[in-house]
Amino acid sequence: MGTTKIILKKDVVGLGEEGDIKVVKKGYAMNYLYPNGFAVDYCLKNKNILEKQQSTIEKKRLEKKENAKALKEKLEGVKVSIEVPAGDKGRLYGTVTSMQIEEKIAALGYTVDRRNIVIKDHIKNGGKYKFSVHLYNDIYADMEIEVIPVAQKEEKPERPQRRRRRYEDYYNAPAADEAQPSETAAADTPAAEETPAE
Repeated sequence: MGTTKIILKKDVVGLGEEGDIKVVKKGYAMNYLYPNGFAVDYCLKNKNILEKQQSTIEKKRLEKKENAKALKEKLEGVKVSIEVPAGDKGRLYGTVTSMQIEEKIAALGYTVDRRNIVIKDHIKNGGKYKFSVHLYNDIYADMEIEVIPVAQKEEKPERPQRRRRRYEDYYNAPAADEAQPSETAAADTPAAEETPAE
């Protein structure tokens, strides 16, 4: 499938912002960007509309840049910490993800997209780690997260004890098809007639 030229009507994370002209795959444009109103086809009509709206788009970009700078200052003054289950030696179960960091920042009252969170190292142990949040164009908030390992005791489920059959029990046990007379059956059988002694 080929490519097509588009004009973005809204900001799309990882692609561009409103007013940008991009070349994308046709399938991506037809199945996602156009139906969701993120973009329009690049043609003469849409190009003329874009030129008329250019001053409005520039104002929006300046506003977004100022908001990003203000958010950067706030985020860099915030302390982020997270408690993560770990083994006895402090090694975490799994790694700390951008989704977990996003949730912690949201709990502090700030909205960031996890796709804009850049973690430099794989976080597998407790300690302090640096990460950054891409806010706008070349504006990044440099932040730090403290990972607190919480020891989890591994409790093995108790297995029911099974009685092991001894060798003698196994080979001396009566066969299943050998019927053993029960006590009630023995009681119901008439006793053998005693023959008089001569």
